[in-house]
Parts: sequence; C-alpha cells; structure tokens
Amino acid sequence: MREATYPRGFPDSWYRLAASSDLAAGQVKYVECLGKQIVVFRSEDGKSVTAMSAFCPHLGANLAGGCVKGERLECPFHRWQLCSDGRVGKIPYSEKLPTRARQETWPIRERYGQIFIYHRGGGELNDCEQAPPYEIPDIPEVDDGRWVYRGRHDGKTVRMHLIEFAENSVDFAHFAPIHSEMFVPWTGIKVPGIKVEHEADWEPDAEQPHLAYFKNKAVLHVLGRLVERTRASALITFVGPGSVVTFRFKIPDVGEIIMFQTHLPISAMEQKVDFLWYADKTIPRLLVSYVVGNWVSQWAADIDIWENKVYLDKPTLAAGDGPIHRMRRWYKQFYPTVEPDETAPTRLAVLV
Repeated sequence: MREATYPRGFPDSWYRLAASSDLAAGQVKYVECLGKQIVVFRSEDGKSVTAMSAFCPHLGANLAGGCVKGERLECPFHRWQLCSDGRVGKIPYSEKLPTRARQETWPIRERYGQIFIYHRGGGELNDCEQAPPYEIPDIPEVDDGRWVYRGRHDGKTVRMHLIEFAENSVDFAHFAPIHSEMFVPWTGIKVPGIKVEHEADWEPDAEQPHLAYFKNKAVLHVLGRLVERTRASALITFVGPGSVVTFRFKIPDVGEIIMFQTHLPISAMEQKVDFLWYADKTIPRLLVSYVVGNWVSQWAADIDIWENKVYLDKPTLAAGDGPIHRMRRWYKQFYPTVEPDETAPTRLAVLV
C-alpha cells in the first residue's frame, strides 16, 4: 500500500476545520479528520466557537444531533450539557456532576474568515486549555483594512499525504516538466505559445522554527521571446507542516494578494484542500481572480502525480533537485515523539 511508505500519524499543527461563514450562531457541525470524530459549534450569541470529540461521555450519543444552549452543547440523548472546556455543565436529572469527566477539546482560533484548531498527536487527549506552541500569523494589511476579502474556492479532496505539498515546494526540478505551461485560469486548458520560467528558493525561518518560506519568481516567454514586463513574484509561507500555507502574490505597479491554501487530513492519504484570499482593495476583482485562478490551475497539475506516487526514505537525488533532505529534517519537528498505537481504541473522554 502507498500509505505504508509515508510517515505515520498526523503532525502537530493548526488545521482549518471550516470557513467562518459556514457555521452560523447556534449551529453544530460534524467533522471526521485527523483520525478523530469532532463536533464544532458556535455559541448562541455567535461570539465563540468550540471543537470537541463527537460522542457524549455519558452513553456515547453523537453530539452533532444536539443543540447549543448558550455556550454549551446539549446532548440529544439525555440532555447532558457540555461546556466549551469539555467538562459536564449540567445534568437535568442530577445535581451531582462528574467533576473529573473531560471531553477531548481543541485549541481553536477564528481568524481571517476561517476556523482553525490546533491538533496534537502522540495518543494524548487534546485540551483547549493547553496553549499551542505558536499562533496563526497576523496579516497587518488585512487587520488595518488595506486588503479586503475577495473570495474563496472550496477545492477538492486529493488522495495524497500531507508531506507531499511541502516536498513539492523544494522539488525545483519538477517546475520545468510540470509547471512550464500556461493555463486558462481555473481550468486545465493550456495556452499555446506561452511558457513559464520559474526561479525558486526555499529556507526555514531562522528565529521561528515552525515557519518556512518558498520563494518563486516567474516570467513568461511568448512565442519564444522573454517578456520582462510579465515578471511577478510570490512568497509562500508554510505555517507548520503544510496544513496552513499563505501565498503573497506581488504584481509590479499594481499591488499584492494574499491567499490561504489549507490542507485538512480526512485520513492519512486524503487531504481536503481549500483556498481563501484577500487583496489590495485597489486591484480589480477580475485581475485578482485571474492571478488566484492561475495558481489553482498550476496546483491541480500536480494532483495526478501526488495521487499515484510513493514516499522514498532514501531517494536517489541529483544536482538541481532542491533541498529535499533539508526540508525533511525541518518537517520532522511537527511529529510527536510517541506515535499513536493504531490498534488501540481512540480515547474520547476520561470518566472517573
């Protein structure tokens, strides 16, 4: 099986569960991801979001069928209410609460129109009160209103391992055979007579080890002639192991666009990929869509490779392949030191 060739478990990281607009006040959603079954719900006043394991610690009912009461989630079976920290807050027929009962919960952030959870592997319960080692980076231009929301694209589920996207960024030699063609944005239709020349670089952040940067400069060749005015650059920031990636597209004399590309592991070999972007308010919407659509088309060109390849621990490399081993050493920091026992049942709650 292809899966057996890849690193086991899910790396510690922030993961995007949903777009903010997909979770209304008082709404509950069920999500299967990261080897877990999770419910995410928004408080009745709309101000807070909680993510916890999906099955009630009482007798195992699926909490996704319940309802929100204030900031608590009420089980549809016996009407137990669970607080946002995973503790039992109310039992309608008992004044004595099981004080040591604790549902698994995740640290959660709602930023830039998206809901993120921080997931830790290693077989231990996630706890919303345990501070994540790093945060989703600020985007000052969005925070102060210079850049505005311009759209989202709910991508597809790709049959690949999460590490493949990070490895793709350091595989400089694949740009010419896979990404030298120009596509009609949002499609796989090639534009004849136009070639794309790439100049790439990759490096981890010297002070923030959870960050790494992929830099790409591109220029077009039209009918064999290099066209200097088409030069553009992109700074791609890996926030963790590729679960959250931001792209800054800089268009000379026009402005900048920032796009989130997120990967949520539905299973070890399935990634739900989504895109959401902001742009300088002075850039025409059509141009923003053109730039983002070009990237999505280029991204899609790799899918067939990702869905059919294996992971080699000791690849045979050649000069010009890019810093693949360096990236892999950087990537290892996100894996827990203790791998989960895949034969053991998942712990969803502790009842004493």
